[in-house]
Amino acid sequence: MGQRKHELGLLTREIFVPQSYGWGVEAQVDWYEAYADMDGMRQKLQVFCMRSMASGGAFHRAYWRATQQAFFEAHEKAFEYFGGVFQKLRYDNLSSAVRKILKGHERGQTERFIAFRSHWKFDAEFCTPGQGHEKGGVEGEGGYFRRNHWVPVPQARDLDEINVQLLDACRLEEQRRIGERSEVVGEGMRVERDYLMPMAAEGFSLGEVSFAIVDGKVCVKVRTNWYSTPSHPGRSVRVQVLPQVIEVWEDDRRVAQHERCYGRRQQILNLEHYLETLERKPGALAEVSR
Repeated sequence: MGQRKHELGLLTREIFVPQSYGWGVEAQVDWYEAYADMDGMRQKLQVFCMRSMASGGAFHRAYWRATQQAFFEAHEKAFEYFGGVFQKLRYDNLSSAVRKILKGHERGQTERFIAFRSHWKFDAEFCTPGQGHEKGGVEGEGGYFRRNHWVPVPQARDLDEINVQLLDACRLEEQRRIGERSEVVGEGMRVERDYLMPMAAEGFSLGEVSFAIVDGKVCVKVRTNWYSTPSHPGRSVRVQVLPQVIEVWEDDRRVAQHERCYGRRQQILNLEHYLETLERKPGALAEVSR
């Protein structure tokens, strides 16, 4: 029966044509989830991955959330790692870049993503929904890297230390030989560097800037959370929101920096911001925390 169906053309398999890639032409981008133990607690992280399709080199970087800011910052870190910019990057239809799926491979891209692409001068291509094989290189890379560098679960003090470990793992993988390639990954990366487009003179402006008034507890509200500052109550300060940190500025001077909190209605306090007050009023910090 199976042979007869085959003769009649009723049993067919989709055929994929092997592809070869020129140096510096294409890299693929994706996010995946992984876990790490930080300060004794198991945390779920979102990991950005960019993989060169010619050399097989890959860059991984972890974030608390896969925000558009993190997406852009990770691109720039990846470009630094590879030593230049690929002509074309291939993506899923992720919301950081796509606002609307149009006919075929056409996409309505977000304004910020268009501005980011224009700054770095690369082209973007997007996969057909549900066709993961169109970026199989980076998906295979994510699975390989998880099996080899996220098992056992890594341990670190904070996200910065996790990313140092990930960068070390990326460099270790430069010694790997993929399939029947004549050169190891790192050798291919060194060849490819001469074919990449040059880095921009400066990075894309990633920060979201707002202004806030310091309250009576010497904190500023940023979105749904409060962050302490040494500024005096009632003063207007400039706040810059970045993927991993919150910065508080008075004129051209940064007066406070905190790790960004993705929770809600949390107080992120630095004891040093209260030392002067505590000398005069020892119970002040307890009042702030209420």
